[in-house]
Amino acid sequence: MDNISAQSEELFALQSIYEERDFIVEGTDPPCGRFRANVQLNHPFYISPNNEDVRFYTSDENESELSRTEVFQVEYLPPINLFFEFPDTYPSDTCPAFLLSCNWLTYDQLSELCEHLESLWVESSGQVILFRWIQFLQEETLEFLHINNCLDITKLLKYKLKNRKHENEGSTRERDIDAYSKEEDNHTEQLNANFESFTGRVVNHSLPNIQPSVTRGQGSRDCRAFLDLPDGRILRNLLKDFNEYKKLEMFENSWHQCNICFLNKKGIDFIVFRSCQHYFCQDCLKSYFEVQIREGNVNSLNCPEEKCSSQADGSLVKQIVNKDLFEKYDTLLLSRTLESMSDIAYCPRKACQCPLVIDSCGRMGMCPACKFVFCPFCKMAYHGVAPCNLKPEEKQRICDEYLTGDNARREELEKRHGKRVVRSLVEDTLSAKWIHSYSKKCPHCGASIEKTEGCNKMTCFRCGTFFCWLCMKCLKASNPYSHFSERSSECYQQLFPPDYLEDGFDFVPGEFLNFF
Repeated sequence: MDNISAQSEELFALQSIYEERDFIVEGTDPPCGRFRANVQLNHPFYISPNNEDVRFYTSDENESELSRTEVFQVEYLPPINLFFEFPDTYPSDTCPAFLLSCNWLTYDQLSELCEHLESLWVESSGQVILFRWIQFLQEETLEFLHINNCLDITKLLKYKLKNRKHENEGSTRERDIDAYSKEEDNHTEQLNANFESFTGRVVNHSLPNIQPSVTRGQGSRDCRAFLDLPDGRILRNLLKDFNEYKKLEMFENSWHQCNICFLNKKGIDFIVFRSCQHYFCQDCLKSYFEVQIREGNVNSLNCPEEKCSSQADGSLVKQIVNKDLFEKYDTLLLSRTLESMSDIAYCPRKACQCPLVIDSCGRMGMCPACKFVFCPFCKMAYHGVAPCNLKPEEKQRICDEYLTGDNARREELEKRHGKRVVRSLVEDTLSAKWIHSYSKKCPHCGASIEKTEGCNKMTCFRCGTFFCWLCMKCLKASNPYSHFSERSSECYQQLFPPDYLEDGFDFVPGEFLNFF
């Protein structure tokens, strides 16, 4: 078989084996393309920097980045990119020209991989080699580089921080998971690398002379190895975000059961709570959110999972409900948030209701819209140091909060209404409660009277009126006791309580003389 036929069959076979986004043929004259090798990891797999080794290269502006490089676990790493081009004499005589790019391996590690790929070609004795290269990059890379369950990114951090220090660059570019979109088969978007295109034998790159090569070149570094780490890139975020993106992609492409409707659906039809990772189908979660928002329970959009207290954030709610409901949710949530802030109030005028900030002393508020100056406690016009004119139910509420609250709450109430006013209010309220519970009012003048002992014929201390303690009727001034001796009276023979005589005249043996 001639070289051209072998090349065509090899590309056709690889296109049949791998997905289009992983294996792309970008030219036919000469044949060239690229492959995204997703490296298989051992589980669990960790990313770990040696902070002590990196600290020497860290300047003040880099200190925050170093402090964020803690050990973390990943399930996926960004792919190793293999760019290739077939020379006319491949596979009979010449190795394919290739270029390896990666953002989590060092130059030395990439160079070792390049040399091993070349040795695999030598061992193949003129056979097509791309499938073997791809298999090696995906399945044997970590073992070949002696990476077991932990990737040490110390050298990469040192390289990045050292370059930044020498070049005096202070700008950083953040990356998030959205950079890994479904259009990731464009290399510029998927990894934010500096490759702009790859056509023919030249790869247009911000650094000169970067192109696939058959040999390692004359320099100290292998020209087929390219460290795809743009200046200012926060490596930790890059690795974390790609891992989250791949986990989401795997979740969306698999089937799951919703714990609400118990139907099996594809992951793309589910919504995942970020904080707790519980997931439910969009239809169920949409119905749940719509009911809660319509009823005004914007602070109750919790994860439906039993005993889970995670709350949905605004972006999750916006993703599920329609525009009108989200606007209502956003408005209610803002209102509830402002109400929970002690220095925020609303203008008490019904036609205004503009939110405003209470002055630093907490005693006065002025509406920026209508200029109304008011007391933030009683919502009436500002009255200076004079106590608020409170309604009875408000007085009772303050008294209850003061009696049942802790020291901090009591100090807050005293600061708000005045210590003397609050204590006087509490004393008056407790006195009124006691009087209401243990006294009765005179039927003639209304004076409060307490009965401690004795008969049920009472005399008002204020007006001198005789009255019955049982039925609260005024009695005859000439003979008040007749009320208890007349058979027609409802209090007949009830001058004393039933147990009064028994309690007052307990019989003691031997107390009286025995006349019989």
